[in-house]
This record gives sequence, structure tokens and C-alpha cells, in this order.
Amino acid sequence: MKILVIYDGTIKSKTALRYGLLKTKEIGGELLVLQVFQSSLFVDYDAGPRAEEIARAEAARHLRDAETLVRDAGNHGITVRVLSVEGDPLEEALRVAEVEHADLILSSPRYKALVKKASCPVHLMPGIILVPVDSSDTVLAKKATILAEVKATGSKVLLLGIVPTHLYSAAEKTELEQVRKETSATVNKIKSALSKEGVEVLEVTRSGYPDEEILKAAEEYSVSLIMLPAGGKTPSELTKAASILLDEPKQVRLPIQIMLQSGA
Repeated sequence: MKILVIYDGTIKSKTALRYGLLKTKEIGGELLVLQVFQSSLFVDYDAGPRAEEIARAEAARHLRDAETLVRDAGNHGITVRVLSVEGDPLEEALRVAEVEHADLILSSPRYKALVKKASCPVHLMPGIILVPVDSSDTVLAKKATILAEVKATGSKVLLLGIVPTHLYSAAEKTELEQVRKETSATVNKIKSALSKEGVEVLEVTRSGYPDEEILKAAEEYSVSLIMLPAGGKTPSELTKAASILLDEPKQVRLPIQIMLQSGA
């Protein structure tokens, strides 16, 4: 996997870089760190003739900071390249992602326009992590996995309770109402567990096909990452949704993380 990090020296871009190093170590591949100096900002600039010189010195310092972060993280077993170019940050990020065939872009919300323009998924951080929930305790068992992601990205969590109404006929209203109650109760349990760990949690409940409701909520809440449980012995509607979404990367345009069964 090839991950591209947009780095501008801000705290948020440092978070993205650390996260990129962590993920590249976990799954293997290559990490590209891109810094873009926007020299066009200094055309007819009123701050004095040394403004661009000062800005370039600052950019050089930021680049050294990035190299230090990479070195301190210990990049054994992975390939890391630090690139410095000039131009418009958004345009250069799109260009480099295309030329390098990046599989994922990591960025601060400053460059959120990348989400709709990039040819690969874009993970903004800090952002909102969408975690779909059904009436089972499957997701609650993955609390540690969710917490690790929140800690690494500084993100909020959106718990999306999903009631699969398509599974029930008009004669099964009682059963459907029971599922609604169980789903609501499960969402509340997970919210309580995460809130106790200091996580900011949003919640919403929707009825319908899980994959469709996930995409709708992701768009409505400007989600940065979708976390879904892996399939177990008995496939659930959420694991079916995961399979559908993974098969349609161009439709989703967001990173999806599968929470494996071993995640406690």
C-alpha cells in the first residue's frame, strides 16, 4: 500500500504523519510525505522583500521536523520518501497522488477539498469516525480497536444505529420493534463505554439497507473513516454491508477499516 501524507508543519499534519508511519508499519508498503511551498502567495506581497525568504526558511524547518519525526519513529522495514515541491498545495497533492498511484491520502481538514477530487480515498484527521451498530454486541467487543483509532487521529465517533427493516414483513411489526429497541440499547452501551474513555460521541439511528444508510450518513456528517466489523461465523447485515462497500471503492471514496475478530 502506498500512503501519501500532506505535511505543512502544523500539529494536525504531524498527527497525519505519525498515523501514516504507524499504518505503514502495520500493513507494509511505502509512505510519501509531501510538502508544498506556495510561492504564488508572495506575488505583490506587502510584507516586505524578505517575506518569501523568511517563509522559505520556515518551510525548510518544517521539512527538517518531518524528517526528525520519521527518524524518531524508526522506519525499519518500510520505505519513506519526503518530497518538497512548489505550487498550489491542493493541485500538487492531486498531481503527486496520481503520478505515484497513491492508495490513500492522509491530510488535515485544511485540504478537505481533496476528498471529492482525489482518485483515491482521503482520510482527514482529526475528523469523524463512523461506526455502524446493529442489535448485537459485535461492535462493543471492538472498543479497544475504536479507541486506538480515536487516540491516533484525535477524532470524534459517530455511532450509526442501523435497523434493517427490509428483513421484516408487514406481519412482523413486533419483531421489528424489538430489533429497534435492542439496536438503541446497544448504541447507548457503546456510547457510554466510549464516553467514559473521554471520547466525544455522536449518535444517530437509521432504518434501511446498511450499506445505503452508511453512505448517506457519511455524506451528511462529512465522515473521515468508516470502521466495520469483519465477518464472523454468522454473517450479519453489517458484514454484508462491509463486503458491498469494499467492492465499490469509487462509490465510497472514503477509507474503510475492517475490525478483525481478534480486536478486543
